Amino acid sequence: MSLVTFYDIKNDPGFRTVNGTLEHQLEDCNSRIMNESITFGDKIIELVKKYGEFYIDRIEHDSGDRLRFYFMPFFNPCKYWSEFDQKAVFIGTIVNSDCRGFLDGNTIESAYLLNDGCYYNQSKKKIADSIEELFDYFMMVEYDYHAPISPKTYERLKNGGWYEGRKVDISNLIGECEEAGITLTDKQKAFFEEFSGIICKAHDGQEVEIFSKLSHGICQVSADSDEYEEKWMYDNYDKNSIWVGMCYTGEGRIWLTGDGQLLLFAITGVLKDDAWISPIGRTIMNGFNVLLG
Repeated sequence: MSLVTFYDIKNDPGFRTVNGTLEHQLEDCNSRIMNESITFGDKIIELVKKYGEFYIDRIEHDSGDRLRFYFMPFFNPCKYWSEFDQKAVFIGTIVNSDCRGFLDGNTIESAYLLNDGCYYNQSKKKIADSIEELFDYFMMVEYDYHAPISPKTYERLKNGGWYEGRKVDISNLIGECEEAGITLTDKQKAFFEEFSGIICKAHDGQEVEIFSKLSHGICQVSADSDEYEEKWMYDNYDKNSIWVGMCYTGEGRIWLTGDGQLLLFAITGVLKDDAWISPIGRTIMNGFNVLLG
């Protein structure tokens, strides 16, 4: 079976370039090579020259989960690996909606380059002998990854008014929504029963608030909206999406699709789309884990 090539990747609809122009990327790369005293910097320069920096989305065959592979040499700090007696250079990483960032521990799997020209993951296991094999690996590997829920997430939710088995009466909210022409799906109703009205602190002290009344801001996505994000959600996610909460001092808006997918707008997420909309969490609790963990 033939390898998935960069030509295949570049011509895929999920391909996007990142981090400015190639000239800027090369300048940044050269600077980091000198600052980190990397002895095989020429190999990295050739990678950036040939491929630039990019990401590509794909869907896992078995689980249906959406993954994103980022190819961004030096994006994360170099690490000294004593077993190899050299610095390992970050080349790229793969994430899904459960991931909170790009540092190891927040991603599914990352790739590092050593001076032998081979690629290793964060556990120092070799995953590819060449860049061609690395591209193929990240385009084909299956994870079905579910991030563990941090104890801090549960603690912060409980401090905000949530408890296991919570199911509050939302009949007034349903009535308000119906009067406004909004029909909540069963999953949206279940979400409000469990989480409406909670206000909790994230790891950085920012508040996460879930609405409990229509007047708080609940509205349904509309194709006629002046907001680009709403039109994007209407066309690309779900016509039943509703605005359910706020985070990061009101700058981040939390939306919920009719089938129960949390979406974050205006704050950069690892799966950020063209309209600055990021799906967060494969489950509702995993979504809160991204926000609070």
